[in-house]
Amino acid sequence: MMMPMRHLAQVAAAALVLGLACTSAWAAEFNLFLSCSGKLSAGGKSKAATLDLAMRDNNETALIQRSNVMPVGERLHYKASPMAYSMVYKLPQPGTHIYRDWMGSSWVIWQPNLKRLATIRLSVDRQTAELEGELLDFNDDSLGTVAMSCKPTTMDDMPEPKF
Repeated sequence: MMMPMRHLAQVAAAALVLGLACTSAWAAEFNLFLSCSGKLSAGGKSKAATLDLAMRDNNETALIQRSNVMPVGERLHYKASPMAYSMVYKLPQPGTHIYRDWMGSSWVIWQPNLKRLATIRLSVDRQTAELEGELLDFNDDSLGTVAMSCKPTTMDDMPEPKF
């Protein structure tokens, strides 16, 4: 059975649209992964800190993949300069579900002043891969700092999911 030319053109157009959609999905993949470890310091005490970020250049998004100092799964918007990647995380207001779950973690219990935490500012030096961060309350007063060394990796270096 022969397909009319009009239907053939519609099938070709649908294939083209599907091909373009697949191309844009590939372009949206994360292209840089940072595995960082160091310490969180607040109120004269310090604690080990880890942070794994997946970064995407096309829309300047950083995804928190693993961390004991920031909520996993959150997306941050970053700004890239020739010297640094800079990002800010604003915590949800007290009383929301994510705030209650995340703020009940051991690192906040370890330092009660962090219950006033409102903003986390991070900067990763693009030459040395050193991460510096500042923990601020609602008045932008400093509650503590984060200092980490990061190791840049690619998707090929990441372990395969077990399940």
